[in-house]
Amino acid sequence: MKRILGLALWAMATTVLAQDAGLRLPVNGEIGIDPTGAVFDYRIDTELTPEVKSLVERSVRQWKFEPVLRDGKATHAKARVHLTLIAREVTEGFQLQVEDVRFSGYRDAVSMKPPRYPKQAAINGVGGDVLVAVRVDASGKVIDAVAVQTSWPYKKVAAKAAEKWGALLETASVEAARDWTFEPVDTALHEQGDTTLIVPISYRMNVDRPPREGWHYESAGPARPIPWLAPSRQAFDASGLKDGEVLALDYSVKLKTHVVGTAL
Repeated sequence: MKRILGLALWAMATTVLAQDAGLRLPVNGEIGIDPTGAVFDYRIDTELTPEVKSLVERSVRQWKFEPVLRDGKATHAKARVHLTLIAREVTEGFQLQVEDVRFSGYRDAVSMKPPRYPKQAAINGVGGDVLVAVRVDASGKVIDAVAVQTSWPYKKVAAKAAEKWGALLETASVEAARDWTFEPVDTALHEQGDTTLIVPISYRMNVDRPPREGWHYESAGPARPIPWLAPSRQAFDASGLKDGEVLALDYSVKLKTHVVGTAL
């Protein structure tokens, strides 16, 4: 367990989000896993102070994973890792803990031109969020795309209006997604070519600013199945995704080490 004395060290690490339970810091990076499930490589993308960076690296390199299987055989793998650290006040100062950790696939976007804003939606001040599923082949080309769900944060939208405006936003989203390209698979790591990615797309007008506090409406259209995936592979949580981020559904990284709640 490592205690950091004084707030200055934490504040210097990067911009943090102040919440009522402590100071939080997102730390993103890339991780390499060998056939035994041990970490053989870890790179931090977030700018940190040397002290905090050292704590994070030392902790992550001790993690153990379930071996990643390709065609029934354990192999090397790589993944994006997204940590949320929290600084909790203790008697001696502040203690860093891991509040959350999640992993995502490694298919970075090469080209993701944003969709056009539908003219009628813009004229009428209509915005919304569309979740798009894209199917990507080994070369990084999108071979299929479908709108999974459309939602309207901070608004109460009638069913008829949701159907009308949702169709416009979804059509624009899918049209754009079909022209996206992603990194090809890494054949040295025996990565699979057929990958399904979930991408959120936000359409925002000035009138769509979120309320500062209190209760608010949130409307959502029906969730549709992804036609090329089996029912057992349809479940996913995209709640933490930001506009333009990517979630790989086919990813098989499973952490064995208990991490959440532990101190660095």
